[in-house]
Order: sequence, then C-alpha cells, then structure tokens
Amino acid sequence: MPRQTPCRARLWPSLWVPLALLLTGLATTAAVARLESAQARALAEARYQAQHLALVNRLLTLAPEHVGDDSPPSSWLPILFGDALPDDLGLRIDTLQRHTKTPLLELQTRHLDDPTRALRTEVQPGPYHWMLTTVPTEALLEGASRRVGARVWLAGLTLSLLASGLALLLCRRLARQAARIQALIASETRASRGISNLETEQSILRQALDDSETRSRDLVQLSGGLTSELDERGRIDFMSEQCADWLGRAPSDLAGTPFEALVSAVDRDNFRRTLSEAAATTRPQRLDLRLRAALAGDLAATVRVKAIKDPVHGLTGFRVTATPVGSRDT
Repeated sequence: MPRQTPCRARLWPSLWVPLALLLTGLATTAAVARLESAQARALAEARYQAQHLALVNRLLTLAPEHVGDDSPPSSWLPILFGDALPDDLGLRIDTLQRHTKTPLLELQTRHLDDPTRALRTEVQPGPYHWMLTTVPTEALLEGASRRVGARVWLAGLTLSLLASGLALLLCRRLARQAARIQALIASETRASRGISNLETEQSILRQALDDSETRSRDLVQLSGGLTSELDERGRIDFMSEQCADWLGRAPSDLAGTPFEALVSAVDRDNFRRTLSEAAATTRPQRLDLRLRAALAGDLAATVRVKAIKDPVHGLTGFRVTATPVGSRDT
C-alpha cells in the first residue's frame, strides 16, 4: 500500500494584496490624522487668541465706567469678567505700578495644565497700568486635535480593515477556484490517460480479432472441407468458398437458404434429427448423408454439427462442416 504523505498547508494566492491594502490604509490614515490634528490645533490656537483679545477689549471698554469711583479695582473687576470668561480659560490681572506678586484678579487658574502657553497683554484703562494674562487648559488646545485624530483613525482603520477583509475573501475564493481547477486538470489527466489506455487496448483487441479472423479464414481455406454457419432455424448465414467446387454454387447465392435444401431428400429427416440432437447437447453430432451438387449429382459427405448457444439468448445457431467421404481420413 503506498504511503500517504501529509498535506502541506498552502497559503492563499495573492495574500500580499490585503497586506498592502492594510499597510497603505494605515499609512494614509496616519498621515491624514496628523494633518487634520495639526489643522484642528491651529484652529484652537486661533480661537484662544481671539478669546484673549476679546477679554482685553472687554476690559478696555468697560473699565472706564468704574475709573471715577473710589472703590478699588479688585471690587469691580470680577463683575466685568464673571459671565464673559469661558470655562476652559483662566484669567489673571496684575498691576505694573508697584512691585507686588498679589494679582488684582485671578479667575479659574487652579485647574490650568500648562501655564507656558499663557498670553499676556499690557493694558492702560485710565490711570491704571495692568498686565492681563490668559492661560488655556489642555482641553482647549489639544481636545479638538485629539477628537479629530480619533475620528480619522476610526474611519481609516475601519475602511482599511474592510478593504483588507474583502481582499482576503477574494484571495480565499481564488484559492478555492485554483484548487477546483487543479482538481479538474488532474481529473482530465486521469481521464485522458484512461482513454489512451482504452484506445491501446482497443487497438490490441482489434489486431487480435483481425488475426483471429485471418487465422480462421486460412484454416477454413486449408481444411479442404465445407464450412457453414446456420441460424437457429437452420438457414445459411455463412458458407465457405469450397461450396463452389463441391456443389457448383456461389456462397452468396446460398445466403438465407435452408441448409437442408442442399441435402438429398432421403437424408433430410436424419439431418433434422441431428440438428435437434445438437441443440439438446453441447457435443458435436455426426452423420453421413448426400449433398445435392448442381452438375455432378449427389455427393456423399460426412457432416458434423455443433450447436451455438448463448447464456442469455440460448440457442443462436449451428456450425456445420462437411467432408467428402472420398477425402475423409480413416
């Protein structure tokens, strides 16, 4: 029994396509996310600067209304910025007229993350000389950038995985199709080999049949006797060429003629009984009788009859040989 080799795991064809799609999608997503994040960060910076200038303008616009009061600036400055200050922005106002570290106003500066990004502007509302400082939170400058980057990454990764998955599915279908094609090619090869073997066998059998026919024909011609094949009713299907010499008749003229028509009238009953006995057994039957010749009268001959039987159809005919008595070996 031939030894079966284990099947090796085969990779699907064109797997570089989904890999290339995935890497290209990731690279493109990273580039787009970086670009969009930078634009969002720039817009946040511009927004922060606009908010800082708005606070400066608010101070310069509303402070003169309180300059003539005797109340200190620390009492009315919170009123100016209480509702106008955004939640993600801190505000600090220091006086530059005297050296002090105590600010005149400080709002929402405890939760600020990066004071290095503060914007400072000197203002002089009336007799005062102040420094207005705004400090942004990290969410103000980086929040929008992170949200845009996350959205770009989510969309890009989804599209990349979807495209790679579709390409992988196509690779799988391509692998199955290639396997089916290989199976069909192998089947076609086996079928072609089988057809070639059948053609060879057919050629051999045809040659053997031709040789057998040639050998049978030669044996019939060399036998010196009369050879005939009859159907199940005793009619002639084949007659050898010797009948032309013995009986003076051509073999083609005797086709379909009952063989007993060639037997003399006095021997026909014996011939019929011989046919019946041959049909009842598998052994050849022998009798002596006279055959009717066309010109020389009756011809004494020894006749042997053998029934032809088929396992399916039963009796299909007879084979008959006739040898002139004068030429029969003793």
